[in-house]
Amino acid sequence: RILSLAYSPDGKYLIAGGGTPAQFGEVQIWDARAGKLLHAATLTNDTVFGASIAPDSSRVSVGCADNTVHVFETATGKELYKIGNHENWVLGSVFGADSKRFVTVSKHRAAKLIDASSGAFLENVNLLRGELNAVARHPKKDIVVIGGDERYPYVYQMDRPKNMKIADDTTLIRKLDRQDGPIFSLDWSPDASRIAVAGIAPAVNIYDAESGKLTAQCKGHSAGIYAAAFSPDGK
Repeated sequence: RILSLAYSPDGKYLIAGGGTPAQFGEVQIWDARAGKLLHAATLTNDTVFGASIAPDSSRVSVGCADNTVHVFETATGKELYKIGNHENWVLGSVFGADSKRFVTVSKHRAAKLIDASSGAFLENVNLLRGELNAVARHPKKDIVVIGGDERYPYVYQMDRPKNMKIADDTTLIRKLDRQDGPIFSLDWSPDASRIAVAGIAPAVNIYDAESGKLTAQCKGHSAGIYAAAFSPDGK
């Protein structure tokens, strides 16, 4: 099964993550233009999730069902490190705008901020609520939208203005509407003006990213939606 795909910003690399449930996980790094497999790695004893690539194309991260995150060097396919600070399946990851940090989300409910060079845990971005399935980043800023079983998309700053305290939510920018089912996919339009939210409900809701107002509903599916993405022109 292929559970996640990610292109590098220049279109050179295509990253695929998936595997066979209860058997193995796999991450693949492809030359997208030539259609040539460059590197592949088999991980854990279950599928992998949330494959993402840094904006500078230097690193690839994937989440795993054994609660770990694995980070690879894109050019060589070499595994750089493994992170084990989640307490449940890691289902999504996204790098910051400068490629120096990334955020992972998991069924453990935490969105964790990680140093991309060392793999060191920095802090939780969010106040823990429901299990998290999806994350997407603002195209130019270190702001993320996260969502999952609680059905609310939350927009957070990646950076905390002061030291974290218990039950602290100072990085929260906006809470969007409750969806009609758990959230499984999020995307931010290339011009940063809109956020797309998809999940178990058979429609994709489009929100104004600044006001949080629902601006459109994209209908046509008859069942849940597990992936949604804007076109490069945002139309």
